Amino acid sequence: MEIKIKNIAVLTFAYMYSAVAVFFAGWLRPLWAALACVILGIGLFLGLRSWCREMEDRVYLSKGTLCVGALLVLFLCWHTGIGAFTGQAGDWVKHNAVMHDLAEKEWPVIYRTGYGESMLSYYTGFYLLPALAGKIFGSFRAVELAQYGLTVIGLFLLWILVLKAGKVKGGKKQLLCLVLLFVFSSGLLPLGQAVCGNLYPENFPFGSHEWMNPETVRIQYTSNWSLLKWVPGQAVVPWQATVLLLLRPHKTENYVLVGLPVFLYSGFAMVGLVAMMLAVYLCDIACGGWKQAKKAFCASNILLAAAGGILVLYFWGNISGAKPEYLGFRWLDYGAKPEFYFIFCFFMFGFYAVLLWKENKRNAIYWITVGALLLYPRFSMGLYNDFTMRTSIPALFTFMILILRFLGLEEGKEKSLAVRKTLLTAGLVVGAIYPFMNLRESMTKNEIGMVYRTDGYMTLEQLADPSDGEIQDDFKYNYYTYDLEGDFFYKYLAKRR
Repeated sequence: MEIKIKNIAVLTFAYMYSAVAVFFAGWLRPLWAALACVILGIGLFLGLRSWCREMEDRVYLSKGTLCVGALLVLFLCWHTGIGAFTGQAGDWVKHNAVMHDLAEKEWPVIYRTGYGESMLSYYTGFYLLPALAGKIFGSFRAVELAQYGLTVIGLFLLWILVLKAGKVKGGKKQLLCLVLLFVFSSGLLPLGQAVCGNLYPENFPFGSHEWMNPETVRIQYTSNWSLLKWVPGQAVVPWQATVLLLLRPHKTENYVLVGLPVFLYSGFAMVGLVAMMLAVYLCDIACGGWKQAKKAFCASNILLAAAGGILVLYFWGNISGAKPEYLGFRWLDYGAKPEFYFIFCFFMFGFYAVLLWKENKRNAIYWITVGALLLYPRFSMGLYNDFTMRTSIPALFTFMILILRFLGLEEGKEKSLAVRKTLLTAGLVVGAIYPFMNLRESMTKNEIGMVYRTDGYMTLEQLADPSDGEIQDDFKYNYYTYDLEGDFFYKYLAKRR
């Protein structure tokens, strides 16, 4: 079966932008909503026309591979906790609270506590369409089922795009690619933990499947499986945008088209994607001069950037609000253990980077990705350093694409290629230990037909009080705009009741 990539790309862009359109229509005053949707629609049309122009790439899949792939997506997504068919990770207590508020309260969501009024200011992209289903059917279970269905669709589209970006051919390899996408995409975390256990025995064992050693320095490069279990809303759309960028990396006139919707899903992932775009753009300018640079100033980029300005104003109330200094952006101090930085970098991506070097030494994307992954662990922001964890999402996914391309190379007479493939495969197997353990636990401990909902709060309203010392800081500062009277978005753009 022949599948045109431009058709899959159009569906993917529609998937990515649907939440943005719903946000504009549901949160803005009617006049602003109409204007924003018109600008978004025109910019999207022009951008899609440009992106699809001269895109004749195709993916060839048998009907059997397509059907088995769809079943695998359904199966793997089922066991991440999305839809509450299986046990949910701890962060779902917050995800479910956001979904309750979006499904059960009027938009924009306003909280009223003893501290005063505040507005929900968070990455709502993952929740808006499911919440709309909840409003229509009057059931929170409808919210969960809609979220599961939408995630399955998003991951299926992503798989098709990855097959093209990773140059994967042949039915078995295409299905293995799907497993690699979710289960094998991880650094050598178990080996890194083993090394840290010998160097810092006072901090071990701590039993984490995500952290290398948070008691030393709080940095993490999250596996794809853990992203889907803990923060799927900050993973799927940023992954889609990353692949769309890699398919046409030098088409600067489509950069805003690719990047804008990511902002509503994950601000940090947006930073990582923009950093990659900027690096490629500067490389292109170095080669093509002003003629190449001015391509970015096209109608679709300008229109979509104008629409994106509304999202900036929406988030600005939260970003600019007063917070404890330790939650802010800062240089990360490794103290008396500077070697941990090098241990972390080697085991989480450096091992793979060395094996990929020979085939990619003249590939700018490779060097941009390695540079980004070396840089991000030098900074921290947030209680658990979400900056490093989430800003790295596009770079880590790009690395996975480079690995797919490498594994598909013909070995020929070059013996070192076979050796490096073997070492890389061994590394992927080691990295998959924890995801496989989590998948096995989900398969053995959860019963079909049960609802496993992590639903401790029901609403974020009870946490909307920065003066309450009993509330954890990441709860009371991550989700709200408190100064509504001084907030431009609330005063001039937000819908009034």
